[in-house]
Amino acid sequence: MTAIALPPLVRLPEGLDAVLNAWQGRWRRRRRNASNLLAEAQSCLRVCESLCALDDTALQRRVADMREMLRRDPRNARGQLIEALATVGQMSLRTLGKQPYAVQFMGALALHRGWLAEMATGEGKTLTVSLAGVLAGWTGRPCHILTANDYLAMRDAEDMSPLYEGSGVVVTSVASEHEPPHRMAAYRADVVYTTAKELLADHLRDLLAARSGKSADHAAFEKWLGQPQESEAAPVLQSRGLHTAIIDEADSVLIDEAVTPLILSFPRKRPGFSEAILWARDFADRLVEGEDFQVVHRTRSVALLPRARELMIAQNHLLHPMWQPLARREEMLRHALTVRCFFHHGHQYLVHDNEIVLLDEFTGRMTPGRTLTAGLHQAIEAREGLELTHPNESMVQMSFQAFFRRFRHLAGTSGTANEAAKELWRIFRLAVLPVPTHRPRQTVQRPLQVLPTVADKWRATVVEIERVHALGRPVLIGVRSVQASVELSQLLTQHGLQHSVLNAERHAEEAELVGHAGELGRIMIATNMAGRGTDIHLSAEVKALGGLHVVIAECNESARVDRQLAGRCGRQGDPGSVTRLLSLEDNLLRRYVSPWTLRAMRRLLVAGSGGVVRRLAMAMLKTVQRRAESDAFARRWSVLQSDDWMESALPFHH
Repeated sequence: MTAIALPPLVRLPEGLDAVLNAWQGRWRRRRRNASNLLAEAQSCLRVCESLCALDDTALQRRVADMREMLRRDPRNARGQLIEALATVGQMSLRTLGKQPYAVQFMGALALHRGWLAEMATGEGKTLTVSLAGVLAGWTGRPCHILTANDYLAMRDAEDMSPLYEGSGVVVTSVASEHEPPHRMAAYRADVVYTTAKELLADHLRDLLAARSGKSADHAAFEKWLGQPQESEAAPVLQSRGLHTAIIDEADSVLIDEAVTPLILSFPRKRPGFSEAILWARDFADRLVEGEDFQVVHRTRSVALLPRARELMIAQNHLLHPMWQPLARREEMLRHALTVRCFFHHGHQYLVHDNEIVLLDEFTGRMTPGRTLTAGLHQAIEAREGLELTHPNESMVQMSFQAFFRRFRHLAGTSGTANEAAKELWRIFRLAVLPVPTHRPRQTVQRPLQVLPTVADKWRATVVEIERVHALGRPVLIGVRSVQASVELSQLLTQHGLQHSVLNAERHAEEAELVGHAGELGRIMIATNMAGRGTDIHLSAEVKALGGLHVVIAECNESARVDRQLAGRCGRQGDPGSVTRLLSLEDNLLRRYVSPWTLRAMRRLLVAGSGGVVRRLAMAMLKTVQRRAESDAFARRWSVLQSDDWMESALPFHH
């Protein structure tokens, strides 16, 4: 069976069309929509409760009727969508023992109607997504539910399988460990849990398979590249095609990961490449910042100065003829300097089994199999003294932005989407709809602590942890890198504080560690949002003491990511508190604030004007995060323009 092609990429509106599109987004996000949806959800809850009187046989007949109605009328079930969702809710009660709350019904309705439901951490997004997943499965269209990682995809598919099976929906999961035979069978299911990376990678494999053997020119091109020639096309994995995508933690997929396209490639040997990489590493180590090159911290780039070019000319004879042209030498040297200045072990990558494994900037998780292009990956290998791999030759690529803009029905959930509401509508026509919490939040936001140096900040962090730990409350500390988690761990050990560390090096223990993070007296250090998707449950004793205390020891470039971490406490109306610490030496401030301003604030802080500095720092932090988010949007916009150019330049559509 041939996979159903996605529709062509629709160009983003410009000029007056863009203005009209923005007004449509505001109309779609207006508060009245949320109020109307909540009223429908409350009606759904009442109907669900009334279905308790039905026996199992009568409920199954009702399931069959509702499924048939949704198949014929996918969006409204002939005016009986509320009854259909209530039936799924009753099935959840009987198969999982979970009665959905009104706000979960509201979230499911929002997903079914194409919104991004903003639901706070701990409000039951997994069940909410499953309710919408059953409705999508009943329509007869393929539905893919995308989670943060492989573990969550397999866990959620397994945990929710009684609900799906009871509702007559076939559910399965696809993870990186699964081989093609499993994938081919799994994609035939009504609902498939997987990750955005796996889904897009399989779609790209399908595109390559669809092309193979159909064009003499393409076959000749593959032969020229040295690829093995096959008599038949590779198997098509996504045999039912792509129609509905429900993205859990949608802001992470559609915003944070939208900068880098996914590329299917294969290694290709280039003569003299390894020697050129090693030459660039050694040459870069001899260069002096300010004399030979300049560092642009805001864009994380380097610019070569004339003196460096003069020195390169003198060493031209050392390189293979392929790498002697000035443009190629400068590119290799810039890669080596970029790695020297901006890529650090424990921050951007780890060395695992003698291989470079990149770290996700926003979650701190390892991303095995992901490599940097154009020789940058090999520059890191050279810096670490590892055996150099061959550079990859790109075969096909697509960004998450281009991929998800093609879906016929797109929806999602997130705890922090409001900050990106305009961008989500502008690019994906995905409106954010806030879903109220089941119980009022009781989280206490403590004042921002501003310290003059990084060392002072870490000492203050330890003092804050000791203060809360003495009360018996659990403490969760968020840091931005593996290196920072290790350094803080050493400080806590020196102070005799037992703790656990959750970072990219301990990703296999993630769910278990997070599951215990809310226990009495627990202390856990976590890189960014590691553990996302696993609730932190509190005992009655911990709740009486004040609940979980979150310490944001390193503010992130996006205020949205800080809010994600803060959202780990206060689940389902639980008590909790949040403390943020900021150093005037933090990289975030150094990238965007002038040294003169930071020195002036440091003098004020030392002089005892802490209150003034705190107010200035809070305003500065907001400004800096807005600038960082603006820069990140500019990078995403560049990817968007590339997508549109490729779509208009290529003489064919997929």
